Amino acid sequence: MRWRDLAVLAGLTACGPAAAAQSVRTCLVVLDKTGGTGRQVAVAGGVYHLFQAGGIWAHCQGEETKWYSDSIAWYQDLDRFDMVGHVDFQDATAHLTSERAAYFLREERLDASGNAQLVNRVSHSVLHGPQLTYYRRAPGIRDTTRLVATRRPTIEYRSERDSADAEPYVIVADRVQLVGNSAASAWGSVTIDRSDFHSKADSATLDTEVGTGTLMSRAEIHGGDSTGYTLNGRDIRYRLEDRALRWVQAEREAVAVSAEWTVEADTVTFDILDDRIQSGQAWGDSTRATATSVSNMITADSLAIDAPWQVLRTVKGIGTARATTRTDSADAEPDWVAGDTVTASFAPTMDGRTALSGIEAMGHASTFYRVFPDGDRTLTPDLSYSRGERIVAQFVGERLQRVDIVGKSDGVYLEGQRRKQP
Repeated sequence: MRWRDLAVLAGLTACGPAAAAQSVRTCLVVLDKTGGTGRQVAVAGGVYHLFQAGGIWAHCQGEETKWYSDSIAWYQDLDRFDMVGHVDFQDATAHLTSERAAYFLREERLDASGNAQLVNRVSHSVLHGPQLTYYRRAPGIRDTTRLVATRRPTIEYRSERDSADAEPYVIVADRVQLVGNSAASAWGSVTIDRSDFHSKADSATLDTEVGTGTLMSRAEIHGGDSTGYTLNGRDIRYRLEDRALRWVQAEREAVAVSAEWTVEADTVTFDILDDRIQSGQAWGDSTRATATSVSNMITADSLAIDAPWQVLRTVKGIGTARATTRTDSADAEPDWVAGDTVTASFAPTMDGRTALSGIEAMGHASTFYRVFPDGDRTLTPDLSYSRGERIVAQFVGERLQRVDIVGKSDGVYLEGQRRKQP
């Protein structure tokens, strides 16, 4: 049977017993052209199974939906249209290519496998993978498109407000679902990468329309290659503005690492501008917030961090706060300042680092520090313990230079033996 006969037959089936079923479909199939011969098998009451090879072109009547494949099997009683070889399917939203596909007409569902690629014609997102299912937008069936891909696809993801040449989010996962033109979910060893950040988790969501995303279970996010920060937690939430990362929060067992500091707490959050940390907070119930560097450590119920353009300026500990500095001996008690609140200030050094320049403690303030006579650190130090309403310590070159105690105060000063340490 030649293609013209098949095309006529396709039109006639809409007038037989299947007409009632076809009338509720959004796609009435029309065979436009075939390049070879085919055959048809009558099932019942004007319903057929049609088989054709040699290249087939078809479309949905009254729509811009169209497709091509090397061969087809059309099961009218099952509302199923199978395509094999060089499948090329297009509708108003998507352009799909694959080696094989099955179009389920009543469900408006397209199953594709074998080097499948789907391009969203609205958002310019591109999906590559071995297997996908495309649920078409159709009146009375669903009001938005949905795409499900399995067997570890790769998605170059953009929103519908992005241009075709906008840098995409590259999503790789065991399974991915895209809803509409802006919402994505992924499961199984998920990675999401772009030049300004890299992330991974067991599962993830991303909604470019509202500008939010989540990374769930064993979550990790890195700044761009030049920013040098990493944030880990069981879960991470983030916000986007104009496609740029603006805010990120790690929850449960949160750890943030930058070039010079590590912050740990139940929850750690940062504000970000132009790929750089600007400020942050850390708090928790099960884990006290802690900020640690090579030379210093600050612990408190919560921490407020000021770090414009990712250069640390102050760390404020709130609630039973304590700041300690490194000692020369592992056996010696470190110098420390404590209070209801403790604020540590930092200044840039000649070698490009930041160094401790001052500490202020307020409310039930106390401090312990060592004093080396004449600055000779080979001598046994004097020991000073003081309490006051407010304590201010000043540092030069990360060494304690002066301590002022304000308000009602008391303390103890013990002189060390005047002999060199062994």
